[in-house]
Amino acid sequence: MDTTNMYHGLTFLAWTSAGFLIIVGLFLVKVLFDLSSLLTKMNQTADIVKNSAEPIFADITESVNIINKYVKKADSGLTKFNNLSEKASKIAIALISKTSAISGIIAKGVWSMIKSFKKK
Repeated sequence: MDTTNMYHGLTFLAWTSAGFLIIVGLFLVKVLFDLSSLLTKMNQTADIVKNSAEPIFADITESVNIINKYVKKADSGLTKFNNLSEKASKIAIALISKTSAISGIIAKGVWSMIKSFKKK
C-alpha cells in the first residue's frame, strides 16, 4: 500500500508539473505576442516621428542658411567699415600732424616777432 500511495503522489506531481508548465508556456506565448505587438507599434511611432521631423529639420537647415548669409553680409560690411575707419584715422592723423607742424611754425614765427618787437 505504501508503493501505491507513492505512485499516486508521483502521478499527481507529474500532472501538476505538466499543468504548471502548460500555464507558464501559455503566459510566455502571451508575453511574446504582446512584446511583438509593442515592437510593431513602436516601429510605427518611430516612422511617424521621423516623417514629422524631416520637414522641421529641413526648415531649420534653411533658416540656418539664411542666417549664415546675413552674418556673412554683416561681416563683409564690418570689414569695409573697418577699412574705411582705418583710412579715415590715417588721414586724420596726417592732417593733425600737418596742422601741428604748421601751427608750430606759425607759433615760432609769432614768438620771434614778439621777441623782435620787444627788442626794439
